[in-house]
Amino acid sequence: MNYSPSQSNGQYGVKPEPYVTQYNTSPPPQFYPASSTLYGHAQAPAQEGTLSPKEFPMNLKAWMHIFGPQKLHMRWWYTHHIKLPGWKYESEQTFRHRDFAGRVRTGPMEDRYLHHLDGRLRKLIVACSDDLFEGPDNTTWRRTYVRMVSPLKVRIATWVIDFSYDPRSWDDWWIMLLRAFPAAFAMSFLFYTSANERWQFNKWYAPVPYQYYGDAKTWSNHLENRIGTSLLARNNDVYRLLKPRHLCFLREPYDDELHGVDVRSVADWEVTDGVDAPLNYLFIAYSTEHFSHDSQEDKAALHVIAETAARAAKVPAYWVAVSCMRDPDELESDVEAKKYPQVYRISDVVRGAQAMVIAVGQPKSSSMKVPTSKLLSQWGSRMWTFPEVLLSPGQTIAVYTRGSDLRAPLRVSKNQFAGRVWSASDATEARQLIDHYLGSLGLSRLELAVTALKCLYNRYTTEYLAGDQAYALMGLLRLRPQVDQTDTPFQAFARLSLANDSDKLLERYLCTLPVSMTQPWYIMDDAYNSRLWDVEPYCQVAAICDRDTVILDGARGASIRWKSFFPVGFETGPSFKRQMAVLAMQNNGTVFVVGIVLCTFSGLVPLLAFFGVVLLLLAIWIWLQSPRLIRTTYGGKLTDVQAALFGFEGYINAPAVERSIFGGCFNRMGWSANGSLLSRSVVNEHGERFGVDPTKDPAVRELVQRAKHAKPGDMRVFTLVDTYNMEMTMFEAVRPPTCVFLCASEGGMQRAIACSYDWTTQTMYRETVLRMPTPALNRMERVPRFRIGIQRAEMPSRPVVGVAV
Repeated sequence: MNYSPSQSNGQYGVKPEPYVTQYNTSPPPQFYPASSTLYGHAQAPAQEGTLSPKEFPMNLKAWMHIFGPQKLHMRWWYTHHIKLPGWKYESEQTFRHRDFAGRVRTGPMEDRYLHHLDGRLRKLIVACSDDLFEGPDNTTWRRTYVRMVSPLKVRIATWVIDFSYDPRSWDDWWIMLLRAFPAAFAMSFLFYTSANERWQFNKWYAPVPYQYYGDAKTWSNHLENRIGTSLLARNNDVYRLLKPRHLCFLREPYDDELHGVDVRSVADWEVTDGVDAPLNYLFIAYSTEHFSHDSQEDKAALHVIAETAARAAKVPAYWVAVSCMRDPDELESDVEAKKYPQVYRISDVVRGAQAMVIAVGQPKSSSMKVPTSKLLSQWGSRMWTFPEVLLSPGQTIAVYTRGSDLRAPLRVSKNQFAGRVWSASDATEARQLIDHYLGSLGLSRLELAVTALKCLYNRYTTEYLAGDQAYALMGLLRLRPQVDQTDTPFQAFARLSLANDSDKLLERYLCTLPVSMTQPWYIMDDAYNSRLWDVEPYCQVAAICDRDTVILDGARGASIRWKSFFPVGFETGPSFKRQMAVLAMQNNGTVFVVGIVLCTFSGLVPLLAFFGVVLLLLAIWIWLQSPRLIRTTYGGKLTDVQAALFGFEGYINAPAVERSIFGGCFNRMGWSANGSLLSRSVVNEHGERFGVDPTKDPAVRELVQRAKHAKPGDMRVFTLVDTYNMEMTMFEAVRPPTCVFLCASEGGMQRAIACSYDWTTQTMYRETVLRMPTPALNRMERVPRFRIGIQRAEMPSRPVVGVAV
């Protein structure tokens, strides 16, 4: 396919209004006056009264591919030619699937989808552009060509005008006049004016016939959890610790000299010495990188620092993990912690302390003296130290350095801690969290969870459980689900999100589009540059499943038809011009016969010859005008249309798609202005925004060219055709999504999660996220709760022997 401007395959404006534009990269070919306009931001107006050059439909080969060199497979029951996959999955395993009607099917791993009519599992056939169909077989799904499904009579009629530059120009009038003769003659032998225009599903989009039969690891509702897992799933209040179990109590606490400490149970101390005394203590924060638990010397030095700090603060006790976490279910470095992982309630110990001090020391691996600032940065790089700083009481934190003057510790203000200690990582985000806990800045529940999770993943830790980051975040939130050793990081975070009122964080995240394929789930940046709080979901996560998937309920869904277009039913409003055109064509034969009869009897009455000639000339004129009359009949503004979603791989311009479905270029079908990252738009001199062909942008055009050589697992270019909104949206995805789910609104449009179907696990996997107009909700049904995953694992595949790839 040639995208050069001299060809007739997609380089002119599809709207009659004049507009100007400029590409984001290299200057475009000059079809219209150049300007300094970027996509979506018009600057220089075009001359008043000028029209943008007309865009011709691409010439699709359609059934002519039958005579090409490709090896095609015939589907006799649909008389459809397809190309078999060029790649095959390596797995020889047999999988089982149960559809919504209870029918069970087994078979090997193949690309399949749920048919929108009967819900059966069928092999995926994807229509594609001519250049892809004639190119290498580099897919795991079947391919076919794009067929012309519109009425042949309408296509012949519109052929007279669609392929002419300007119907109002005298230069092109002669070309149209010459075409009118063969067109009118051909239409004289066509008695069918329609191609069985299809009305289905009460004019709504094709539904998603899906029923999930599997179980979940954790259901949101207690009744749906298996016996024995209910408490594990939603026991959210077992970790609130009002006071520590053990403390290091100073001997002679009112003396400034060091006399040692006694590690005692707080319950015993309250009975004997603390009957009427308040429980004041210091929290000693340190890193095992500086003070090893295996070294008696390090532990002794740590206690010296802790006792010095406690006596200076005039408190009778302090809490330090190496001595006060005496139970095996409290020490995070203990092997038993994996069996009783209640270490994650240390945050409550920090909250109950009078103050927190940080102890740092020279690491044994260093031969040179390390300054305190660097030691403090090393301490701050550990994950578990981050919530300690956030939750520590007071406005300042004292830092004691081993081997220095302990009577003059370094005091760091908390509001300066981020810039001083975390300047090399995430000082901006960390400062926001510190200000939030200091009370000078209020973060929403969404901002708190997302920012804290991002900061925790930016720090190092020795992994004890896969969900350590989520469990560390758990200390910052009010409700805390019970720790599950089998949780993946995403599952742990998902359970924490369900347990707390997090403003539907998971639902919002599912509706975002990752910036890249390699973006980890905990980086919740959106490719559309929207923030999570900009997305307003109207669906609900009902459960958490294996393989980092969730059960989603309340979404609206529609199936995408990939194998071919079908003649879409539509209606136009009443029009006197259209009625006259229909009457002229219906009665033209009668006029012609009456004219011949009158000429025949002109010998009896000479005046009849005059009327006969007039009627004959009128009939001939109507006959020559039949292409334009048919275009008038089928043209006009739509008052109702069958809602349908079609998809094809590659690029075909909008006039060719409209001609394939509706029979002609009626300027109804256009490109989405902002439906995907590949969408492009311009603003004309009147301030009106229109979507334009994305391939006008050289960057997108180059992307389309590269996608022709994509292998399984690489990003490809697809196009979605929406007949209800009369929009086409080009987007990138690894696999063709077989359905879309509207789950949220954002920026005046609907977030549509386009999903492929993994029939082996009954899971919908997010391939991309599009933006659809809000009226699409009017024609889309609710979908029963379904299983959805954020990233589909790529199954190993290999080229089929004897197939060119």
